[in-house]
Formats: sequence, C-alpha cells, structure tokens
Amino acid sequence: MSIHQCRLACVIFAMSLAFTLGCSQNATAPAKQQQAMPSRASGEAGPWHMDLKVSPDHPRMVRPLTLTLHITDDHAQPVTDADVNGALTMKEMNMGTTQVKFAPKSNGDYEAAMKNMDMSGAWSLAVDATQGPVHAKKSFEFAVYD
Repeated sequence: MSIHQCRLACVIFAMSLAFTLGCSQNATAPAKQQQAMPSRASGEAGPWHMDLKVSPDHPRMVRPLTLTLHITDDHAQPVTDADVNGALTMKEMNMGTTQVKFAPKSNGDYEAAMKNMDMSGAWSLAVDATQGPVHAKKSFEFAVYD
C-alpha cells in the first residue's frame, strides 16, 4: 500500500468515526437542545444561552475578523452589561492562548475585533461571561482559511 493510499484510508476512517460519533450524539440529545445549540458550539455551562457569529463568514488568516457573541437568558431575553472574556487557541497546534475581551454592544450582543489570525486552521474560543453572581461558559469552534 502506498503512502497516499494509507493517508486516504486514515482520512476515510477519521471522517467515518466523526460522522458516527456526531450521529450518536444527535440521536440522544433532546430536540430542544439541538435547536438551541449551534453545531459549532459545545460545553455550555450556566443559565445563559450563547451564540457566536464570525464575520466574515469565511475568515482569512491575514485579514481582520469580528467575533460577535449574542447572550440570552432562559426566557430568551438579552443579557446586557455582562463581563465577557474569551480564550482563543488553535486546535491542531500549540500557538499559545490569545485573550479576547468582548465589548458590550446592544440587545445582548458583545463584540471583539481581531486584526488577523496567526495561522489558518481550526480554532477554539472558550467564552466566560459574568454578571453579578451569574456565571456562564461555552466553547466554540471555527475555521480560519489561508
């Protein structure tokens, strides 16, 4: 078997495993949870719901990007005046951790601007939000392209 065939076999195996694991998680999650949590997010802890939007939709390594976080409470009401921070790490390589401070905007939106990303690939953003005694955490994943 050539090296290309071995790599292809490994890629097919990894994709099959990811698909199988993804299907098993979706089959066991309640319908309400599936709708509330975007596919690129995981690890929500706390009483709030958080959604992340990365702009542009196809972020590039050497271009600016904006991270917009929308936070709502259990009654779908916007959470305002929270202290929101993030820790940005690359998933496939140790590039260190970049601390991200989100600025409050309006209607439960918080925004952080990045001048550029150090590298293309899969990135993870761990968000930590606090308002008085209420504390919530959530992790997001997104890709940065060449």
